[in-house]
Amino acid sequence: MEERTAVLVVGGSLVGLSTAVFLAQQGVPCAVVERHPGTSIHPRARGITARSMELFRQVGLEDAVRAHGQDDIGVFVRARTLADDDHKAVVMPQTRTPDHVSPTTLYACDQDRLEPLLLKRARELGADVRFGTELVDFAQSLDGVTAEIRDRDSGAQHTVHADYLIAADGGRSAVRERLGITRSGPGSLQHQVSILFRADLSRALRGRELFACFLETMSGVLVRRDSGLWQMGVPYKPEQGESAADFTEEHCREVVRTGTGLPDLDVTIDSVMSWEIAALVADRFRDGRIFLAGDSAHVSSPRGGLGGNGGIQDAHNLAWKLAAVLAGHGHERLLDTYETERRPIAFLNMEYALGRMHGEPWTQDYNTVSLGYRYHSPGFVEEDPGDKERVEDPTTPSGRPGTRAAHLPLPTAEAGSTLDLFGREFVLLTGAAGGDWQAEGERAAAARGVPLTVHRVAAGDFPADAAVMERWRALYGVTAEGAVLVRPDGYIVWRAPGHDRDAARELGAALDAGCGRTRAPVSEPG
Repeated sequence: MEERTAVLVVGGSLVGLSTAVFLAQQGVPCAVVERHPGTSIHPRARGITARSMELFRQVGLEDAVRAHGQDDIGVFVRARTLADDDHKAVVMPQTRTPDHVSPTTLYACDQDRLEPLLLKRARELGADVRFGTELVDFAQSLDGVTAEIRDRDSGAQHTVHADYLIAADGGRSAVRERLGITRSGPGSLQHQVSILFRADLSRALRGRELFACFLETMSGVLVRRDSGLWQMGVPYKPEQGESAADFTEEHCREVVRTGTGLPDLDVTIDSVMSWEIAALVADRFRDGRIFLAGDSAHVSSPRGGLGGNGGIQDAHNLAWKLAAVLAGHGHERLLDTYETERRPIAFLNMEYALGRMHGEPWTQDYNTVSLGYRYHSPGFVEEDPGDKERVEDPTTPSGRPGTRAAHLPLPTAEAGSTLDLFGREFVLLTGAAGGDWQAEGERAAAARGVPLTVHRVAAGDFPADAAVMERWRALYGVTAEGAVLVRPDGYIVWRAPGHDRDAARELGAALDAGCGRTRAPVSEPG
């Protein structure tokens, strides 16, 4: 039996399912194969950054995530055991995003709750997701990828022909290993076992509210997951002969009793998962028609929660580019910008997580790292080729190409924010006096076959008062006659502070650059 799809996604966990949602939202046929029988039964990742929430908002998932989570991570403390009288407060970075920066904020939703939401939405949008199915073999040519997949229950095996393959198969990625892609970074940092258990810890808490307690007696951490449901992470040392196999159900009960300080605690073990904390980034994110995303491309300490979020953002960055190339208006070179843009962010996230893990002072605000990351690639009309900063403060956006288009509240029922205008095609934002841009944008897009929507901010499409007009000019660095070209992923390709003949000609070149057709020219800032 043989079948055909545009994109085959290997791995159906957080990143694989996010990839399926983003591809399906773009109208790209895709199939996901996951060797496990269903979505995660372990909480794993928890914090969804404001940027990831913005991406989920684009695909109609924000409300569902909010309904299954909470808008506050909670209180962190440190103690010898949970029952100790002395709980020392642990000061954590400020993660809440100011209202003027984003229409949403960081949300706490455990991965075992999030994955079913992603699965449901992926299938609603038309993605083909198959659990209990594994990749057996694959080969690529200039024209596509041929993969052999197998149903793990029946043993039935068949062939899938795809234009592209995305490996979202985790830190021990078999696809990455098969391709011979090496990784760089500090390497293995620690081995841990995560114990999910049910118990009444009221005797230890004694009315104290907390989300997590760092346990000094065992260098572990105890995390509240739900009413009566807890997760304990404890390290083990293979170099001393210890292994994950040592954590039998009875041993796990004793570990929980030690960490809680309740030796007679009645404990029910739900599940046990071992994992390796490492800091590594793949040396390549692309091999021909095969791409790495999520943990297959980068792993780091969970401190800061940027690993899983980085994978969600990988998927979003890649999905619209694949859609553009498959539709014909994007050049194959556009796909090279996936690695060019996302690999530096993987290092940024890894460095931030390592600093948090080692207790180093925070050199960057959390929102700056998680929301203000910048891209540098040939897909942008850069105004200063020497400027290679990886982040900017999202509370004071510059509007420069390569930065996230800033949130501006819009007084309409359809769009509450400029961010709601992005997602499926290029967008040209113009000012109140930018009437000529409508025809010029449509003409440049039609000549190239590029889907483009033009919106006049603070007039026409979105009438507003003088204060909103001034805010638009400040956020995007343009005048009322200017324009800003934004990619489907909400990143600025080019801007024209005002309107003249040269700026109108530059728009066509900027569209070419944004679609990977040419290397972008350098634009003079206004």
